[in-house]
Amino acid sequence: MMRYIVVIWFCLLSMLYSCVLYAEDANAQQYQDSILKIAHAMPNTLVRLTYLRDMAYRHQYPPYNKTFSTALYEEARAQKNVTYENLGAYYLASCYDKLHDPDSLTYWVNELKKYAPEVGTYDYYLEQKAAISRALASKRQVEKAVYIAKEALKESLEHHCNNGEIASYNSLGCAYGISSRGDEALKIFQKACQRLTPQTKAALRVDILSRIIRMYSNAGQDSLKHFYLKQMDETLQEIISREPEARKNWTNFEIDCQLKYVFLFMEQGNFPVALEHMDKAKALLDSHVDIAFWLNVQLVQLQYYTRTKEYDKSIALIDEVTSVVLNHDASIFATFINYKASTQIDKGDIDGAIETRRYLIRTQDSLDNVFSANQLRQMKEIYHIDDLLLEKQKIKDTNYQRGFLFLITLLVLVLLFYLYTRYLSRKIAVAEKVTANAAMQAEADNVTKDRLQSEISHDIRTPLNVVVGFAELLTESKELTAEAKVEYGKMIQENAENLLEYVNSILELSRLESGKTQYVQEECEVMALCRQEIAIAEHTDNGRVSIRLKTDIESMAISIDKNRFSSLLSSLLIPSENDENTYNITIRIRHDKEKNMLFFKVTGTPLAKARFENKTALIRHEINAHFIHAFNGTYKVQEGASEGPLVLFSIRISNQALTE
Repeated sequence: MMRYIVVIWFCLLSMLYSCVLYAEDANAQQYQDSILKIAHAMPNTLVRLTYLRDMAYRHQYPPYNKTFSTALYEEARAQKNVTYENLGAYYLASCYDKLHDPDSLTYWVNELKKYAPEVGTYDYYLEQKAAISRALASKRQVEKAVYIAKEALKESLEHHCNNGEIASYNSLGCAYGISSRGDEALKIFQKACQRLTPQTKAALRVDILSRIIRMYSNAGQDSLKHFYLKQMDETLQEIISREPEARKNWTNFEIDCQLKYVFLFMEQGNFPVALEHMDKAKALLDSHVDIAFWLNVQLVQLQYYTRTKEYDKSIALIDEVTSVVLNHDASIFATFINYKASTQIDKGDIDGAIETRRYLIRTQDSLDNVFSANQLRQMKEIYHIDDLLLEKQKIKDTNYQRGFLFLITLLVLVLLFYLYTRYLSRKIAVAEKVTANAAMQAEADNVTKDRLQSEISHDIRTPLNVVVGFAELLTESKELTAEAKVEYGKMIQENAENLLEYVNSILELSRLESGKTQYVQEECEVMALCRQEIAIAEHTDNGRVSIRLKTDIESMAISIDKNRFSSLLSSLLIPSENDENTYNITIRIRHDKEKNMLFFKVTGTPLAKARFENKTALIRHEINAHFIHAFNGTYKVQEGASEGPLVLFSIRISNQALTE
């Protein structure tokens, strides 16, 4: 019994809706309120949701689309019906798609993404994600539009979503078309057309066909578009006959289709048939039609009058629609007025064209509320009245302008040539100076190399002669005593060892300077390492070396090559084997916190004294200096210090752990 009551109640409300439907265009707000009252009078069940769904579907055009879509979405949330929530969010996203509002559209796309796994279909989510790309493309954000379209296409293929795939191809083609990649856009639209199935939404099918026709028109291939235009027309008629109650949803597409017929027959020169389709397009104009399609009708009609040379009708039409353009889309006001001026010029009415342009200039103040400052500035540049007033002198003015531009260009080129010549002169002077310095340095290096080669040859030849000489005495003389042989052998051994040490030092320095030997950086405790080397030096020389360490640093961690640093300390503390002198060595270590450096002062070191006595010590200093410089330090030997020859060196602290 309850079921029959609900059915009867629903039928009564449907009859009431039919009555309200006739008053739709009389008062939009009253009509909306009536529909919502009918909905609230229904049971708070699936019946109310179904009714709101039908209203949202039948009214996918302003001002009703947002009202009924919002009512459906909120009712679905109240009833916790995810399926209808998903549908309501889809219709709301469609509202912002028509407004080309990428930010609001993105919000609802994110909502649809949440619903998709729950409802088991990704169609709504992916269709509207592709719509974000079209909204961005309309704002000339082409690269971002292409990226989002490709992303939506990838997701559509992953989820086997045909509607999402077609919508993604559609958006990608639009982005390519806006970026002047017409051939790529046409290929994308054709690929989408090939992917159409019986399950593809009618709106997507019609939109793809419309864009293919437009691409062929832009390319001048009118013979190829007739097939697609016929398909578009048949699809629209089939939809309208199947769903007459939702016909207003398709009015924009119907107007677009008729205008395409107008263009087709105008290109064929069949103006009577073109006029028939123009009249059909004009008959479809109503308050719910998108203003862009209304403007398209006016613009196509103006082109028709231009083709048929009906100048008076063209001018009259512009005068008729100017006020509407100002009220609804002032951004193309200048286009219409300029079209009127061009028509007057074609008609031969130059004075009328000048007056029309003056009217455009006078009206520009009222356009400040509509145009941005940049758009208005472009208008002034493009439509300045002087362009018409001086049209008779255009050739003469053009010659003056070309002459002036030529002179300016010539002066700029002369200036550039002068600046470039000065720049080259300076570079040549710098290059000559660098070359001279390099030549002087090379000459100095050659002198140094020759001197070093001479010194090395002398230092190697001296001990080698000693070794050879005493070796000959040992082998040739038969009268030598055993004591003499032992003494000669000892001298041979000492000189051979000195020679080996000298050669090894030269080889080590050579490897370091050539970069073949790399330092190993590791963290070590420098104070412990110093104390260790002091103990080794005192033990090795049996009391000939006395070493004092003066510092207020207890411990210090530095990052350095531990083995090389030990070798440096050892070279400063341990005298050579044939050196029998006694040394009192003092090591002072100071930490400069501001510079983050450790400063070492080694007084009484045998290496500083030996520096002036043999080349082995000199080379050892070079090795030490190379090591210290590699770790951003300094190394210096002072022979004239008051406390005697000393060595000063510093080490930069990279990672420190200091306890004082």
